[in-house]
Amino acid sequence: MLVIEDIFTNVSVLKDLPEDQQEFLNRYVQSKQYPKSTFIYNVGEEADWVYFVTEGVVKTGTINEDGKEVIKNILYPGEMFGELGLSGMLERPDFASSLKSNVEIIRIPVKILKDLITRNPEVGLRMIEKLGARITRSEKRLEQLVFDDARTRIVGFLHEQAAKNGLKFADETLIRHGFTHQDMANITGTSRQLVTIVLNELKKDNLINFDRSSILIRDLDKLK
Repeated sequence: MLVIEDIFTNVSVLKDLPEDQQEFLNRYVQSKQYPKSTFIYNVGEEADWVYFVTEGVVKTGTINEDGKEVIKNILYPGEMFGELGLSGMLERPDFASSLKSNVEIIRIPVKILKDLITRNPEVGLRMIEKLGARITRSEKRLEQLVFDDARTRIVGFLHEQAAKNGLKFADETLIRHGFTHQDMANITGTSRQLVTIVLNELKKDNLINFDRSSILIRDLDKLK
């Protein structure tokens, strides 16, 4: 389990804080654990905390009018979520839930994080950079939904996850994850059956190998 003091080295936007600011945060930060497939927060709840993943994988998303889950982001250790409260939003427009066992997060009250940003504007700049990168990924994914076929979207998702959380071994890249084929379908705008077909085709072509908890990409440059 994460020691509270370790958040300043495990969360990139909170690195290198002066000691007095660490002590200030330590009075308010909370660490929580969630089992697999458990809501961390839900649509409509009060947006009064900002969250950071410290262990495991978290997904955020919404439910459309047909009752289908639409995944917006898959988040790994060190990443921030639930930050819209910093912009003045009072209620959550989305949900966040754990994707695998032993998910651990830390959460900081919105008002405390705003106070920290006032004391240390560098923290605010780091957050803007992270959010900017997330928006860029979301825009790219939207373009793919409009212009690309299903296979291209699924392959693009694998490239995105490799860039965010891949472990390099020579030419190969290992993605350790907690998402199901249905999760992949929900984020790429396809179907579970189609995800399974595409992954099996990629495996047959020796471009990837996979099991329930990981995907091994043989060569990212050849995965197209």
